[in-house]
Amino acid sequence: MSLVPGVGGALASLVSDYIPTATEKSRARATELLRKRLNELGERIDVEAVDKDEFAELFKSCYLSIVRSHRDEKLRAATAILANLLLREGDPDKLTYTELDHFSRCVETLSSGAVEVLATVVQGASLERRQKAAAKLLRMNFGDIHKRLPQHSPELLLGLVAELHGANLLHRGNTPMIELGHYENYPVTLTPLGLRFARFLLQEDG
Repeated sequence: MSLVPGVGGALASLVSDYIPTATEKSRARATELLRKRLNELGERIDVEAVDKDEFAELFKSCYLSIVRSHRDEKLRAATAILANLLLREGDPDKLTYTELDHFSRCVETLSSGAVEVLATVVQGASLERRQKAAAKLLRMNFGDIHKRLPQHSPELLLGLVAELHGANLLHRGNTPMIELGHYENYPVTLTPLGLRFARFLLQEDG
């Protein structure tokens, strides 16, 4: 920081002292979460059968997410990916490597706000099923999401939905012929991929 003129003091301390400490806390928390998850899975794990190259690649992707974030949901997601890869073949919860690889990129690139939006939509889907015994997946209007997350402006919230749309975790439908203000009647659908991401990685009931 001393190489940058005018930068020092509290900011230099923040960068040189706090950031390394926060990174170490994230690593420690991720280690704790992974150990807990592996203990829960017990004999469902088969370390000997795992493809070492696939594990190494996923580990590097997940490690980047761990050291870049202090958000517990991202740490849980990153460690759940690694644990899922270690499941025995034939386990009903085991995902394909391709899907886990996609999810690891989602964890790395999605903003915390986008993760919050996905969790909110999944919770809304669960509530609707309980109340109406409706179809498994949920289509809702953007305005319904905004009511659940009023702290975000409509413009920001639509950007977060777009992040999830790009990863096919949510699908934002076509612009309505008659638009209401603040995008209220834009259709948003939870995809099967988004439901699996939330269920297996964010530990949300889908």
